[in-house]
Amino acid sequence: MKVTFQYGLAGYTGKADGLVFCYSRTLGRVYARRNTYPRLTPENERVKSITSSLFAIQPSKAYCDDLRFYISRYNSLRENHAHPVRSWPELYLKLMYKMAKTIPNIDLFTMTREYIYEHELPCISIKSAVEAGLLPAVYDYTRFNSEI
Repeated sequence: MKVTFQYGLAGYTGKADGLVFCYSRTLGRVYARRNTYPRLTPENERVKSITSSLFAIQPSKAYCDDLRFYISRYNSLRENHAHPVRSWPELYLKLMYKMAKTIPNIDLFTMTREYIYEHELPCISIKSAVEAGLLPAVYDYTRFNSEI
């Protein structure tokens, strides 16, 4: 829920009275949610192991910068306006999961940089991911050709 404060506390973040207050720089708003701890399930362990193996690849700085620049253009598309991507790790995971869904014999648990180059997977660069249909085409996507 949106929060309004008295006495000019515009940027307050933290926990108070069972609520968590968060400031969104992109929206310029403070919002609040109930402070709840998620119930742990086997799905949490599966997602944790996939995420840790994908980030063990350690994408290059240039690749991460391409993801950052792509995000601003991705969020400006009309169909993505309602659900914007906030950070490059979010887009990175979205790309990898979509690739695993499109190419069924890919195992995200054991994905390595060598495997990506050996099989010439479309996640090598943002440009190849767009051309493979994993990400939507944005203006001037051909300049995002830095490799992972």
